[in-house]
Amino acid sequence: MLLVYGHRRPPYGQRACLSSDNGQTWNLKHEITLVDAPDGNLGYPASTQLSDGSVLTIYYQKDRPDEKPCLMGTHWRLPK
Repeated sequence: MLLVYGHRRPPYGQRACLSSDNGQTWNLKHEITLVDAPDGNLGYPASTQLSDGSVLTIYYQKDRPDEKPCLMGTHWRLPK
């Protein structure tokens, strides 16, 4: 099971975590950093698995501190 979430405390960014027991426990020791962010104005990620097995995660955040937040995305693969 995959969980994606906005990490709104330093270090800021979008994160993912895996559970091998249907969400009873989460492997925080191997938390996945999808992207870092300049501040905590971020969040609400949503992911879908694509036909090739990769994952597309869409979220909002700033790219740089002096910008307004916008929709962004990360195309990634689950670790082996």
